[in-house]
Amino acid sequence: MTSPSLRPSRAVSLEGPGPSLLGAARSWLTPLFPPAAPANLPAPVVALGYVLGTAVLALLALSRQSGLAATRTMWAEDGSVFYSQAVGRPFWSALVTSYNGYEQLVPRLGAELARLVPVLDAPVVAAWGGALGLAVLALAVFHMARGHLPSVAARGVLVLCMVLLPVAVVEMLDNFVNLPWWMFFASFWALLWRPRGRAGASGVFVLCGLAAASEPLVALLAPLAVARLVALPRLRDNWAVAGLVAGLVLQGLVVLGAPGPHGLPATGLASTVPAFFLRVGAGWLGGLDGTDVLAGASRLLGELVGALLLGALLATVLVGGGRQARRLGLTVAVLAPLCFVVPSWLRGVGPQMQQATSVGFAGRYAATSVLMVLSVLLSAACGPGQRLFAGRGGRARPAHRRGTGPAVPPLAVLVCCLALLPAWVVDFRDWNGRAGGPSWASQVELARSACARPGAATAYLAIDPPGQVVALPCRLLRAPLLRAPGRGPRAPRPGS
Repeated sequence: MTSPSLRPSRAVSLEGPGPSLLGAARSWLTPLFPPAAPANLPAPVVALGYVLGTAVLALLALSRQSGLAATRTMWAEDGSVFYSQAVGRPFWSALVTSYNGYEQLVPRLGAELARLVPVLDAPVVAAWGGALGLAVLALAVFHMARGHLPSVAARGVLVLCMVLLPVAVVEMLDNFVNLPWWMFFASFWALLWRPRGRAGASGVFVLCGLAAASEPLVALLAPLAVARLVALPRLRDNWAVAGLVAGLVLQGLVVLGAPGPHGLPATGLASTVPAFFLRVGAGWLGGLDGTDVLAGASRLLGELVGALLLGALLATVLVGGGRQARRLGLTVAVLAPLCFVVPSWLRGVGPQMQQATSVGFAGRYAATSVLMVLSVLLSAACGPGQRLFAGRGGRARPAHRRGTGPAVPPLAVLVCCLALLPAWVVDFRDWNGRAGGPSWASQVELARSACARPGAATAYLAIDPPGQVVALPCRLLRAPLLRAPGRGPRAPRPGS
C-alpha cells in the first residue's frame, strides 16, 4: 500500500512541471479569441463590397431621423461645444481641451472637419460624419466577428443590430458626439479578434486608441484585455490592448492637465441595477417602444422580465452553444452589467433613469451592453459548434467547399431576424428631440441679422436639444457664406 506521503499530488500549482493556474486559465480563455479563416473572395471584390456597404449603411442611418433631416440640424455638443471651440480656438488647443472632465478626441476631430466647410454646411458634415462613422464601425465589427460568426448572414444580422439599434434613434445617430459609444462596442470586438496581418493589427490599435481617447469608460473593457494577454501572450497578438493603453494614457494627460475639479457625480448606484434589467435585459428584445409599454404597465414587472430574459439567454448559450459561444456568454455576463452600471453610476444618471418615462433617456449607456447581449445571441444560434439548429448528427451542417467553418442552417439566421424584426420596424423612425428643429439655415439667418447691429461681436444660434446654443464670431457670419470659417479668438460664453 502506498504511503499517503508518497502519493502524487493533483493540486494545481502556480509554476513548475504539471498543470499551472496560468496554463489552466490560458486553456480556458483561448477559445474566446478564435482565429478566423481568410475570405474566399478576391481582395478587390471584398474592398468594393465594403465601400458599397458603407454607403448603404450610412444612408440607412440618415434615413432613421424623423422630422427635420439630420443634415439640416446641429445636435447638442457637436455645435455648442466642439464646433464653437473649433472655430474659436487654435487647432491643438481645441483638440486637447477637456469637456465634462475628460478628452473627447474623435468628436473634436469631426468638428475640425466641419470647420473647413462654409458655415451653412457644418451640419451636413456633422450628420454625414456621424452616419459614415457608424457605417465604418459596423463593417469593422462585421470583419472582426468572423472567428465567432463565420457565417456572412449571421454577421450581416449583427451589422443590422448596430445600424437599426432601437434606442439609438433618440440621440446616437448622425452626430459626432456619440460616435465614441459606437467605438466602445467596436473595441469589444477588436479585443476578441485575431488579425492575420499588419493592416489588421494597425487597425485595431488605432480603433482602440481613438475609442479610449474619446471615452474613458472604454477602460471597462480592461478585464477582456487582461484575458487576451493571458490567452495570447505574444506582443504581436496584442495591438488592440496596446491601443487601449495608449488612448487611456492620452486621456489621463488631458484630464490631469485640465483646470478645475476632475471628479464625477458617482451617485445612484442602487438604482442602476434595476435599470440594467429593464433597459438591457428587456431592451435587447423589446426595443424602445416595446420596453416603454412594459415599463408603463409596471416597472417592476419590466425589470423581472428583463432578468428572466437574460437568465434564459445565458442558460440557452451554456446548453446549446458551442465552446466559443459559452466563453463569450460568460464574458458578456460580466462585461454587460459592468458597462452599464458603472457609467450610469459615475455620470449620476441612475435616479433620472428610474424616474424617466422612456428608456430612451440616456440610452447611450445601454447601447454597448445591448449589443453585447445580441452578439451572444447570434454566437449561440449561428456560431461554430452550436447545437440549437443542428442536424441529425448533433452538429451544424458542414460548410461548402473552401468554407470558413460550420455552415449555419438558414433557420438559425431567420429565427434571430424574426425575433428582432418587430423592434427594428417599430423604432426605425421614432420621434426625437432633433425632429422638430430649428433648422441650422434659419438660425444662421437670424445670427447674421444680429451681427448687423453696431458693435456685435458674437452671435448665438439655437440648436437641438432645447437650451443648447452655438457661439459663432460675427466675423464669420459677415463674411460670404461660401467660404469656410478661419481661426480667431475664443468666442465668449453667453451672458459674458
